[in-house]
This record gives sequence, structure tokens and C-alpha cells, in this order.
Amino acid sequence: MINVLIVDDEKIEREGLKYLISTETKEHKIFEASNGREALQILREEDIQLLLTDIKMPHMTGLELSKKAKEEQPDLQIIIFSGFSDFAFAQEAIRYGVTEYILKPVNPEDFHRVIQRAEVTIASRIKKESREIKEKIFLQQYFLQNYLYSGKKEVLEKAGELIDLNKWNDWHCAILLESDVAFFDTAEENLDQVLQQELRRKIFYLNLNGRQSLVLFQDVYCDYQLVANHIYNFMKREYMERFYLAVSRKFEGYENLPSVLEQLEQQMEEKFYHPDKHIFTNEDDPLNMAVGEVQDSQIMQAISEDITRKDTEQLQKHFECLKEKYHDNTQYSAMYIKFVFSNVIQELFQENQFSGERRLEHEIERLYNCRNIKEILSVTEDNIKEYEAFLERSMDSSRNEVTAVKNYIYQHYDEDLNLEMLAEKVYLSSGYLSFIFKKETGMNLNRYIRVFRMEKTKDLLCSTNMKVAQVSEKVGFANVSYFCRSFRDYYGSSPESYRKGTAEDEQTS
Repeated sequence: MINVLIVDDEKIEREGLKYLISTETKEHKIFEASNGREALQILREEDIQLLLTDIKMPHMTGLELSKKAKEEQPDLQIIIFSGFSDFAFAQEAIRYGVTEYILKPVNPEDFHRVIQRAEVTIASRIKKESREIKEKIFLQQYFLQNYLYSGKKEVLEKAGELIDLNKWNDWHCAILLESDVAFFDTAEENLDQVLQQELRRKIFYLNLNGRQSLVLFQDVYCDYQLVANHIYNFMKREYMERFYLAVSRKFEGYENLPSVLEQLEQQMEEKFYHPDKHIFTNEDDPLNMAVGEVQDSQIMQAISEDITRKDTEQLQKHFECLKEKYHDNTQYSAMYIKFVFSNVIQELFQENQFSGERRLEHEIERLYNCRNIKEILSVTEDNIKEYEAFLERSMDSSRNEVTAVKNYIYQHYDEDLNLEMLAEKVYLSSGYLSFIFKKETGMNLNRYIRVFRMEKTKDLLCSTNMKVAQVSEKVGFANVSYFCRSFRDYYGSSPESYRKGTAEDEQTS
């Protein structure tokens, strides 16, 4: 649809032009003004693409209107109508950027030809602008995804040559969306617009893989848990799949983006331990609370989950939180402090194999015989170090399980692969496999599968004559369109350009 503004102080003239436009094949939305002042107001409020104006009008002539309109909207198409066959008018109109000059009374055939030329120009401009917008979005997505996973300054340096990185500083919160199935493989291409329209706020959408997407937000003062609830309810209602959302902390500066994604992925692992929960935030993590506010039960719950996941890094952080709370605190009795830290040791011994190597009763007795907080902390730290050493010794078998999962991916990458199914293959819980796989490979399972599929795609494009649709199916993508977008996001060029050896040229352009 083309938005047209007709400006003439004579209503009968406006009606005549409206009739002529109605005979055109394209769809038009008509706006009217009886003088230049009204016209300028409409031009500032509406997205007008074509201006039809008379020359002689009160308050402001058509030429004056055209001059002002062109100053504010250089791409505006302008057609002037006049009953004066004066070449000087035509010359001045052209100097002001008027597209066409038509004499009154208007000849319908001349009008049709002029309108068609203007419509072709408008369509060409809209197509060009749309292409440029898509290219800008693609470049943002391409560099952002590379930076999120690599964290390399070189990626930022190259991105800074092609896009405005200052726009990345507008983001202050991120929400990670995850599905049990490869939902994003087949989701509509305009899912970002659907979400933006539903939330009524500006977002930046980035698809990470078939099961995960990231949404970035600009608002600083906002309850993003409420936003996440809205997204979850909308997605569940519209798509009837199981979705999970992880909400990041508020952050400043795009340099934090890789750590934000890492934190979101860690939060998302909570779904394996809380299957009935669908939205995960870091608000309840003791690490994000002031020492005086944190409850012992909260820290112990976090430590228990760290041990279940065998996440020694988080275990150390949560222990330090407990240590900071009691190190110089004289408010609590010695017996209570011993009770608190004995709970840490007991949690460690929940690991059956570890408890078989060490005797719980002996360690509890050691702790209760301590004479001060320094000794209590020392005994607890000894047990944590022993637990870490035990996990290190047991990592050899874990590496075998990770290797088995990787080998299965290598042989079945053309099938629908997911964490739950792969965990069953090696007789592990989903949460533990997710943890050891990331620790061993440096990336989560969904990303590992995507990276491997992209590498196989490159090999097939370079070494076979298979059609792109065949390659897509061969590497496990159900949707060819999504496959092409994923390939372009990963390599920076389309599959066809990569095969022809023009990928570098396309990236440069």
C-alpha cells in the first residue's frame, strides 16, 4: 500500500484526483489537506510516500510546500498540478525536487503514466531500504553470535568496521528461550516481529540454534521476570510446545554479553532439577544478595544443587559466601556455626562414591572439636578440596561418556538430537550430562550439534554436487529456509555463495 497526500484548496479538485487514483491497480491510502500548513502537519505525522499538490493555494504555494517537504523527507515523490503553462514554474519545481509537473485539466492517460513512474520509484526505494535493513540486522546477528560464543576482541574490531557497536550498549537485559523440541527450526521467520508486537517494546532477536533463541531488551527500569511470564504464556498459548526462559541480571556495556549468555545457560540447567518450573532468574542466588540479607537455608540449597551438578566452581563461590557471613561474626554461637558448616560436609557426603572413600562421622567429629572459626573453615575447606580431587579422578569415566555422546552425534547428526535422548544413551541424568559436556568441550550440547552440522555442511557443499535442499536434509535440518539462515549466520554468506567461492566477496560487500 502506498500512502498518498493530496493537497488542493478546492474540494472538487481533490475529489477528482481521488477518483483517478482509485482507478489505479495498486492499493493506496489517501490523506487530504486544503493548504500547505495542513499538508506539512500530515507529512510529519504520517509515513507519506507520494505528494500530489496544486501550485496556487492560500498560506503556502505548492512550490514552497515542495521545498519544505523535500528538506524534511528527501525521498518523498512529489507531483505538482497547475493550470499555468509556464515553463518557469516547471523549472523551479524541478529545482525543488519535484518528480513530475502536470497541467490542468488533468489528462487521465498522462496521470496514469506519471503515477506509474512514481510508484515504480517508490517500490524500488522501499525494496532497497528493506534490503539494507535486513543486511544491517544480519550483520548485527552474525557478529553478535560470534562474539557471544568467542568473547574475542578481534570480533568486535571487525564488527566495528561495519556496524555501530554503540547500539549494543542500549541492551540492558537478556532472556534466553529454550524448547524441548527443535521449535526454532520451523518457527515462522517473523517470530521476532511477532514477539515485538506482543510485548509492545523494542527487542533484538537472535536465534542461537534449533532449540534456543536470545532476546535482548533496552529498558533499564523494568521487571523482566514479569516480561518473561508474558512471553512464556504467549508462547505456550500460540505454539503448544514446552518452553523455558532464563532471565539475565541487568548489565551495562556490550563487553558483558558473553558472560551474560554463560550465566543464562547455567540458569537454564536448573530445568533438569526443577521440571515443573519454566522461568529461571538469578534473583534468589545468594551470590546476588548482600551478606546480611542471605539466609543459611538459601546458601545450603545452592550448595546442594552445586554438588548434585558436580559444579565445583559454583560450590566454591557459595562456600565463600557462607565463609564471608561467619568469618568475623560474633552474633552467632560457636555451636550454631559448627552446625552450619557440618551441613556443608554432610552435603558433600551425599555423593555415594565420595562417601565410600571417606568416613562422614570422622569428619563431623573433627569439625565439632574445632576451637575457633579459623579451624572450622579449615576442616570444611579440606573436605571441599578432597571432593574436588575425587571429581577430578572420576572425570576419566565422564570423559568416556562425553566421547560416547560425541561419537553418537558424528554418526547420527542427520537425525533429531536432543539432550534427554543423548543422556539416556550414556545412562546419565540430563543435568549432569549437560554439565560435564560443557566442561569437557567448552560449549553446550545444542551449540556443539549446530557447529558440527555446519562443518559437515561446508564439506558437502565443497565436495559434492548435492542441491542445497538435499544438503539441508542430510545434516539434520527439517526446514530449508531455516537451514539457509543458520548457515549465513554461521559463515557470513549463503550456501550458494560459499559453494561458488564467493563467500569472502559477499562478506566484504
